[in-house]
Amino acid sequence: MNQILKSTTALVMLISFALPQMALAQAGEADPQAERAEQQVRQQQQKAAEQAAAKAERKAERKAERKEERKAERAADRQDAPKLTSQQQADRAARLAADSAAAAAEAADSAGQGEVTLQKIEKGDRRRSDQEFETAVNPAPRDNDGMSDLGKVALFGLGVLAVSQLLKNNERVVTNSGDRMVVQGDNGLRILKDDDALLYRPGGEVRTSTFADRSTRTNVTYTDGSQVVTIRAADGRVLRRTRILPDGRQVLLFDDTRAVEPVEVSRLPSYRGGSIRYDDSLSQDELRLALRGTQTDGLNRRFSLAQIRNIDAVRRLVPEISVENVRFESGSSAVRADQARELAALGRAMRRAIEASPGEVFLIEGHTDAVGTAGYNLALSDRRAETVALALSEYFGVPPENMVVQGYGESDLKVPTDAAEPANRRVAVRRITPLLN
Repeated sequence: MNQILKSTTALVMLISFALPQMALAQAGEADPQAERAEQQVRQQQQKAAEQAAAKAERKAERKAERKEERKAERAADRQDAPKLTSQQQADRAARLAADSAAAAAEAADSAGQGEVTLQKIEKGDRRRSDQEFETAVNPAPRDNDGMSDLGKVALFGLGVLAVSQLLKNNERVVTNSGDRMVVQGDNGLRILKDDDALLYRPGGEVRTSTFADRSTRTNVTYTDGSQVVTIRAADGRVLRRTRILPDGRQVLLFDDTRAVEPVEVSRLPSYRGGSIRYDDSLSQDELRLALRGTQTDGLNRRFSLAQIRNIDAVRRLVPEISVENVRFESGSSAVRADQARELAALGRAMRRAIEASPGEVFLIEGHTDAVGTAGYNLALSDRRAETVALALSEYFGVPPENMVVQGYGESDLKVPTDAAEPANRRVAVRRITPLLN
């Protein structure tokens, strides 16, 4: 028995000694395979890292190339459409005024002459504020013969006109969306559109008299018996507008057929109206004061609507109400219903001001960021101004004839940057009645 135990003990000890040695031997045999596998993984990882680095490098190179291309495009765009100084804007306005006075004389004085067209305003003739424009802002061909789709522009009451009918010497079309176009010439960029677009309420009737020089007089008659009479130059620019109230009273809103003295910017008052932030924090009293504010000291003159619209030093004589709670998506001009509700206090204040004084006139300004060309941004900003005016009329009953819309593109950036910036895609409102009168 003892012999058996001794033999078993010896066997156990032998096995316990042999097993680790066998494991070590097997581990030694497995090491080359594990090392080769590990080496393959390292090689794959290195290759993947090299590929990722090369991809990142190519991406960075393409990004840098695109940045340089955009930079070159922006430089060329700014050279083609340089930002004008206030005095250059004033000189351009003076040249346009001279053209307007001659062109509109017949339309302003004639009672019934001219070729007459009649048109009923249907529901689909007026865009809603929450709708995007059906046509996109497109670049136009440089050699425009007026026959292509991009060579035409639609003016309500006049139908579709060939671009060639509206251009002046040395002007060419840079963008055209069918409802408005931007042209570039010796006097920089300007926008051509139907300035009566806001007036077309469903159920109304439009009577347009077109004269030999292509200037027009348009009577829009509404279902309540009120009328709006507008004189326009041949290129669609509004020159004179009169409200005829249901009781027969006539209210002259503005008249650019009358001569005004040219603007010398250096002689304007040094005061500038500044900007009032319109949001939930602005009280009704502050809003009312902002709408009434103006600089009157040393300002013993009136300005034409064209001077106010086109000379920044003139329109800044009255405060800007910067609408901070309505922002646009990039490339968009629509205002959602929830955003339109944010205009409630402003809309009510404007409507009450007009009810108290039917001759009040408000300028609705549109602005963009600096992404895109100057021509594209000018057209887009003008659409944004029109959209906000539509919202003020649709939701809060602001008479559309008491509003004038004007886009300023990227010329007045709130945040100076060439990058996409939501704060620059904005609108503003100014009460310009004191400047007109």
